[in-house]
Amino acid sequence: MKKIYSYSFLLAALGLGLVSCVNDDTDMEDIIAQYQVEPASIELDFSTLSESADVPVTDENDSAYNDYVENTSWSKVIQIQYSGDEAIVTGSASGVIVSTSGAHVTVMNLSGPVKFVLSGTTSDGSFKLYGDKRNQVMLNAVDITNPNGAAINNQGGKSFYVVLADGTFNTLHDGREYAMVDEEDQKAALFSEGQIIFSGKGRLNVYAVGRGGIRSDDYIRIRPGVNIYVNSTALDGLRANDGIIMDGGVVNVETSGVGAKGVRSGGLMEVNGGRMIAITSGDTRLDDTDDVADTTSCAALYCDSLLVVNAGILKFKATGDGGKGLNAKQDVQVNGGSFQAVATGTRENKKPKGVKVDGNFSISGGYFYSYSRRSDPIDVTGTTTVAPGYKTYELTPKVVTIEY
Repeated sequence: MKKIYSYSFLLAALGLGLVSCVNDDTDMEDIIAQYQVEPASIELDFSTLSESADVPVTDENDSAYNDYVENTSWSKVIQIQYSGDEAIVTGSASGVIVSTSGAHVTVMNLSGPVKFVLSGTTSDGSFKLYGDKRNQVMLNAVDITNPNGAAINNQGGKSFYVVLADGTFNTLHDGREYAMVDEEDQKAALFSEGQIIFSGKGRLNVYAVGRGGIRSDDYIRIRPGVNIYVNSTALDGLRANDGIIMDGGVVNVETSGVGAKGVRSGGLMEVNGGRMIAITSGDTRLDDTDDVADTTSCAALYCDSLLVVNAGILKFKATGDGGKGLNAKQDVQVNGGSFQAVATGTRENKKPKGVKVDGNFSISGGYFYSYSRRSDPIDVTGTTTVAPGYKTYELTPKVVTIEY
């Protein structure tokens, strides 16, 4: 039979047990040690991850078919070489208009799938796309800094394939002040109105100082082989309005802004492999409006919808005031893989928690660990279900460990 219980009830029972132990003259050092336990170490990890081959979906009826760049013919290719204060464009295609202003490149694609290959370096440039057509942007050893906005900005609502050329190192920087355009969004150093699908065996570093690091107003899919690092000192690191699917790859995220989220998924977040590590150090954001205090704490992972972990390695740490390792607004299901969450911050304005779940929490496989230095390691509003067959099941005032 599955175990279904309220975590607060477990803590209450544990507290009664401690009182009983004290009455029995149990050594107080053993009790104090429970409260002084140090958390599991969570640090960024850029090492190569051993992954199985990434096999594209070939069934056109599969919902994921269009997420594979291999399933589209890319006969139209345009090369863009950044060189200081200019961008050199090579190649053309009917229905594709490319204009440049210094090293700022603007493309209107009205013709269908087009592949753009970006390379070179600029400290004052950008790449911007218009048109509701599929586009592939291959990052081939490119370094783009836009002092006035997003480095890459896709205003189209169709699939946006970001391919990291094998063996290359690519970097994107935004600016502190964004020059806004009427009725246009540019919410991150790498922004897309449509879904972003990352693939390839290269490296991408994103540094955000004005807004977020990587953001899609649709969903984000991360395929095996990808290696992404995001550092945001302003807003969220990696964010998708309609969900995140992680099939593999290596993702490291650091954020330090007040109230910022390391990774935020507005829709279903499904993890099927790979390694994701997010660390946030910002404190709780305090907004006073009409004499009403509104507080927003940081979270290394924030999910507005269902979180499903089937495989992979997930590690989340919040070190600022009131920060959460995981803040989930709906259900969390751990079916496999390894999940760790740590909260070490103060509790001046919000309670720091390893895992906070507003819905139900269930685990049936894998490894789960949660720690909080100054509050509950796990707080579940709904029911918690632990399937039978576990090897380890430990609860202390600061740590929860479940392993199958």
